[in-house]
Amino acid sequence: MAYGLSSARRALVVVCLLAVACLCLVSVVADSNEEIFLSVPDPQQARNHLEYYTALPHIAGSMRDFETANWTMNQWLSYGLEAWIEEEFIMLTYPLYRRVEITSPGDQVFVASMQEPWVEQDPTSNNTDSVPTFNGYGPSGNATAEVVYVNYCREEDFLLLVSEGVKIEGNIVLCRYGHVFRGIKSMLAQKYNAVGVLIYSDPIDDGFRRGEVYPEGPWRPIQGVQRGSVAFLSICPGDPSDLEACFGPDFDNSTSYIGRTMPSIPVLPLSWGDAQPILMGLGGKAANPGWHGAVPNVTYNVGPGPVTVRMQVEVSYNETTPIWNVVGRIKGQQEDRLVLIGNHRDAWVFGATDPSSGSSALMETARGFGELIKKGWKPQRTLMLLSWDAEEYGLVGSTIYGRKHQNDLATQAVAYINVDVGVSGPWFDASGTPSLIDLVVGVASDVPYPNNGTNDGVPSSIMDTWNTTWFSALGSGSDFTVFIDHIGIPCVDLGFTGLIGGIYHSIYDSMHWMDMFGDPHYTFHKGMAQVMGLAAMRLADAVVLPFNYAAYATQLTAYLDRVILVANEHNVTLETSSFQDALSSFLAMGQQIEKEKDTLLAATPGKLASDSDVMALNDRLMLAERKFISAEGLPGRPFYKHVLQAPGLYKGYEPDVLPGVIQGIEVYNATLAQEQLEQVGLCVRAVIYALQAPPPRPVNKPTSRPWLIPVIVVIGTLIAVAAGAAAFIRWRRNARVRYARV
Repeated sequence: MAYGLSSARRALVVVCLLAVACLCLVSVVADSNEEIFLSVPDPQQARNHLEYYTALPHIAGSMRDFETANWTMNQWLSYGLEAWIEEEFIMLTYPLYRRVEITSPGDQVFVASMQEPWVEQDPTSNNTDSVPTFNGYGPSGNATAEVVYVNYCREEDFLLLVSEGVKIEGNIVLCRYGHVFRGIKSMLAQKYNAVGVLIYSDPIDDGFRRGEVYPEGPWRPIQGVQRGSVAFLSICPGDPSDLEACFGPDFDNSTSYIGRTMPSIPVLPLSWGDAQPILMGLGGKAANPGWHGAVPNVTYNVGPGPVTVRMQVEVSYNETTPIWNVVGRIKGQQEDRLVLIGNHRDAWVFGATDPSSGSSALMETARGFGELIKKGWKPQRTLMLLSWDAEEYGLVGSTIYGRKHQNDLATQAVAYINVDVGVSGPWFDASGTPSLIDLVVGVASDVPYPNNGTNDGVPSSIMDTWNTTWFSALGSGSDFTVFIDHIGIPCVDLGFTGLIGGIYHSIYDSMHWMDMFGDPHYTFHKGMAQVMGLAAMRLADAVVLPFNYAAYATQLTAYLDRVILVANEHNVTLETSSFQDALSSFLAMGQQIEKEKDTLLAATPGKLASDSDVMALNDRLMLAERKFISAEGLPGRPFYKHVLQAPGLYKGYEPDVLPGVIQGIEVYNATLAQEQLEQVGLCVRAVIYALQAPPPRPVNKPTSRPWLIPVIVVIGTLIAVAAGAAAFIRWRRNARVRYARV
């Protein structure tokens, strides 16, 4: 009898220990999965992927572009992911003829080479299939006129010339790359009635004034040219011929898109070597010192003239060009909760940094996930890997995908992680939705800083090299745009930056450049794969999603401070007291949510993401961002619907915070600015409401047999304990018998 009692007690202890072990299992497994994943990305494998992507030019819509899509899909299939290609048909332009020449004065006749010469050390630089230097979505056209130098072709640059009486109308504008997106330069030149645009790379920005030029160094050589799209991205991304997507279903799609979403005047890029004779031929007023570049033998006058230039451009318009998005999937236990991670695959030429360093890292991320799949891993939420096409033309592939799947994404997407230029230097960079700052900090703290071949003086983690104050809002210029600005999905954009300016969008953005200057040991490619993969895993496997709305509210206060500063600069008065009240409530709700998360996890250790109360909290965290979406969109650009962040109307890459308010201020429309601020306040209050926990359900008091449920619970517990004890006793007796026989 004494033996039986002791066995029962031991059995009860075993049962309790098993329960505790089950509670700890989720955390242990998660840590183990992360360790396994982080051990997979490999520098040599990353280089192998990059070598494939950069072997040949692969501009969007080309046969090589299609080949890279198939290769990407097949690689993902071999790793154990589901994968498929989604083909779309869009309008793309390709160059047929380009010519820029000085026609007068007669002693300055000059024809631009518009060629990037072969570099002996770089074997791919003489590939005859490289697309000639041109600007995507620039139209066909001819223009002969005097030239006006307009610095960076920013709005303030044009306004300064107008205020000084310099004639822009009817002339060709010459400006340098930098500060604003090249499509904004052409949009503003069109606005001020120029007849053509020439954009060159000044050596003060990305050439010899920065350091040694290629091939001796990483910076742009004398004949290096930056290709790129001149679509009006701040109006809307995607296929510029699809006006319904840009302006809504009621817009007349038969209206010409030329002049609305892409320029109506010819635009061409130049090297500084080709721009030099034009700059030297300019007279008129001397440019302000801040407008001076570093082109040799140039005094930087603004003109117009006396130099006269003829520019001729002919492009093909094919409105049914196929492109190919590649989609990979790892189904999660919650199949309808999606974590997206993407990078574009198309390049203007070889694209070693942009985008293939990101494509290589994404491939290593997929390989790491494949190793986990082999070990039986199934994430809590579904992981979607996305290789976009036609990003370089204007974020076309991702925009089409986002709109095509918008209904599902709006209800199911947790977040989108974007990597464009994965590696162009040694400095970690991240920007995104403020609620994701904790995610970025946690990942950057847990991924070792790439050692680039040496351990001497290397920081222990990526976080040691990065400051959270650098975590800025998102503008545009990459594939996160449709997700955050149109649908309201939290996004983060990641990369290692540094030296890309020197070879950006040129034939010299090549494997040789990466081997020599970008990442010779490919440890930063490995690090990028670890960062993007770990971030995706933590979004996919977290019990409670790592969204911090208290941090969001704090950042929104900084946004308001920025708006007030801009308003004061423009002498526009705003009434902000109501909005500040909303911000105070938002901060209080964010702090309350943080406490709720802690309480939920502390109350029952071992909570699962599939538990109903956890799922309910996660859905509130996930869907709250959607409330920052305004149905009517920003003034004059309804595609952009997020009221807190969007590309500046005349910036393109750079974001405006509270963009509708800023837009009203910058046109000195106080009424519009105030209306937009009130709209933002309504959205903030909608987010607060969305984050609130629903009231507890009323408990129906039993009308009879109130003792029945407790009795059933007690009996069930006793049966479970007795079964465990009996099993233990049988095992103990059998063990004694076996021992006795021995």
